[in-house]
Amino acid sequence: MSKKVEKEDKKNFSQKKQDRTFPNNQRQTETPKPEKQEKPTELEPTPEQKEAELKKEIENLKNQNLRLLADIDNQRKLHVQEMIEITKRSNEKLLKQLLFLPDNYERAIQASQGDQDPKIQNFLTGFQMTFNEFQNFLRKQGVEEIKIIPGKDTFDGSLHETLEENNDSGETILQVLRKGYKIHGRVLRPATVKVGKAKEGKTKETKN
Repeated sequence: MSKKVEKEDKKNFSQKKQDRTFPNNQRQTETPKPEKQEKPTELEPTPEQKEAELKKEIENLKNQNLRLLADIDNQRKLHVQEMIEITKRSNEKLLKQLLFLPDNYERAIQASQGDQDPKIQNFLTGFQMTFNEFQNFLRKQGVEEIKIIPGKDTFDGSLHETLEENNDSGETILQVLRKGYKIHGRVLRPATVKVGKAKEGKTKETKN
């Protein structure tokens, strides 16, 4: 009899504990997991579509390569042009320093032309040959003389310079004191000239 009462007590204790854990006899239920939604199946591209896409990608790569090659070629041309300009500028400085040679050649030839001594004449012949060779060298380097016709041409500040202050208001070049030269179209050394009013006699002769 006591064992039966003990069992009943245990059963009642267990029931009370369950009631406290789940009031109103509501037992804990598991939350149902949402069902996975199946993604719509994507259609695989057809062979024609794959081929068209591949051709488009190849064309894009070709265009990128062409643009890259064009940029490289432009940089190369720019670099070459810069090197040419640097070389020209360096040559200009050297050539400008060498211009005293034709100045001295011409002075020596003009001073000795009236001498009839055969030795002097032989010397002048060799001197003239050397002078001609140097002029050819200057021409190959792009150096050319600034042409001036005294008594006709007028003073140009971009091509000429004058060392004398002349009271005359004229701008006619009367005399070339030192020749000027250009290189590749730019002034290497301006010509030194004497300016003033041209005499009427010389002007008339020039016009005729």
